[in-house]
Amino acid sequence: MENLLPWLEALTFWHWMVLGLFLIVLELVLPGIWFLWLGIGGLGTGLVLLFAGPMTWQYQITLFCAFSVASIFVGRLVMRRSADSEDHPMLNRRSQRYVGQVFALIEPTEQGYGRVRIGDSVWRVRIVGADAELPGESRIRVTGADGATLLVEPVDNP
Repeated sequence: MENLLPWLEALTFWHWMVLGLFLIVLELVLPGIWFLWLGIGGLGTGLVLLFAGPMTWQYQITLFCAFSVASIFVGRLVMRRSADSEDHPMLNRRSQRYVGQVFALIEPTEQGYGRVRIGDSVWRVRIVGADAELPGESRIRVTGADGATLLVEPVDNP
């Protein structure tokens, strides 16, 4: 600790600015989202030192911690709001997009399972409800999904 004390007492705003930029660049290279907030804390500490003048290293560390924690909370609020306003909320949940739609089986069902063609994909389906066996070309309505298996019910064919 004695060797570290002279270095801590010599901290200036440049040290904090470089640390903040280093942490932000580290965020770009490594997965996760923690280094960004610490980098913002370092930049904030550097700016306070630039405009307020020199401070003891204890105050500088306290400022860094306060800015880092504050940036984490503000970042979480911003990210939560932006997650609510997605343009395509079902983008990564393809199976949920098909709920309520009607399709035709491409083959008869066996033991309650069959297949249906949707676009250029073939999906596995499981019949839920009364009849577990349906002939090929039967119309079915998607009611939900269980992983990559669509849960379907028969549609009354005219």
